[in-house]
Amino acid sequence: MGDLISIIVPAYNTEDYIEKCLDSIITQTYDNIEVIVIDDGSTDSTSLICEQYADRDSRIKTVHQENQGLVQARKKGLSLATGKYVGFVDSDDWIDRDMYEYLYQNMHSANANIVTSGRYLEENGKSIAIPDKIPSGIYHPLEDVFFCKNMIFGEDRRIWGITPNFWNKLFEKDYLITYEELVDDRITYGEDDACVYPCMAFADTICVRDRCFYHYRMRQESMSKSVDEKYFIRINLLYLCLKASFEQHPLWHILKKELDLYMFEFAWRGITSLWGIHPGLQIPRIWRNLGDLIGKEKIVLYGASVVGQNYYQQLKLCGIANRITWVDREYEKYRKLGMPVCGREIVDWDNCDMVIVATLSLRTCESIKHDLLQMGVRSEKIFWSQSKDLLTYAE
Repeated sequence: MGDLISIIVPAYNTEDYIEKCLDSIITQTYDNIEVIVIDDGSTDSTSLICEQYADRDSRIKTVHQENQGLVQARKKGLSLATGKYVGFVDSDDWIDRDMYEYLYQNMHSANANIVTSGRYLEENGKSIAIPDKIPSGIYHPLEDVFFCKNMIFGEDRRIWGITPNFWNKLFEKDYLITYEELVDDRITYGEDDACVYPCMAFADTICVRDRCFYHYRMRQESMSKSVDEKYFIRINLLYLCLKASFEQHPLWHILKKELDLYMFEFAWRGITSLWGIHPGLQIPRIWRNLGDLIGKEKIVLYGASVVGQNYYQQLKLCGIANRITWVDREYEKYRKLGMPVCGREIVDWDNCDMVIVATLSLRTCESIKHDLLQMGVRSEKIFWSQSKDLLTYAE
């Protein structure tokens, strides 16, 4: 028999789902577990169902409390946990039978602080397996540039490199408690992110595995909080919490860039959804690929037509316009309009880090790319977004 694993289940009004959840936990192939259900003020029959399960299985303990939110529910569960390791399962989800056996084995073989795995998205009877984007392996984040650069955004620069959720992971309990206690109780957006990202970033060793065990149920009432009038207050709390933690990291200069990009995503979501501001961006969503700009100091924006002008505005919003040299074959026409566009001859093409081609036309892009290759620009430095990614905000 291995070490005791405490599995914490925060529950709130999930009477239609919690039986499947608890069944999947108590039938684990790794049976040295305790299950701590934190009933966070449920008003349906969730409380009764949890008590019935506790009566049938001595490994289950149910705690009832007034509704205090997810952060407090998790902290309560951690305070009651007696296992060496701890995992989490949301009460409307379920897990495969061998999940904790597999995670425990990897925890020991890697001597890790955390083991993370993939997950399934469950919606309308369909199950989609989604492994983390960071390759399976053993990492040491305090000194691993690759891990810190890809933890939030994967190599394809899409959120997330590692999903910042509690529920597809196994943690050393004492290690996790340190970071969960630092989470501001007022945080109601990104509750997982506020703890899990610092916890991973400061781990001596983290084991990443691409197998999927956790079944995340997509349902409207369990979605992340919608954008409302307090949205920017909530995301600012998340930002300040992550910033305060990351500033202590030896690779803070890398984590800061990732964090800035991450919060820009949230801010843009609020600008477009809450304020309804859609500044005519009928172009590829360049900010979805901003991770490609991290570490690039000499960036050329090629093209000053409508697409180029919109790209330039987006780059200004991101605060990196000072790294941009904006060029166009007909630059004199645009300079007369007051735009900071230059001729191609001003660029040191051999030493540029990246060229963004600002056009929606494949034919025009191929023509520009041909010229760039002739000038010695390597193909991997040339960036172009396809028209299938067009926004329709300004229709």
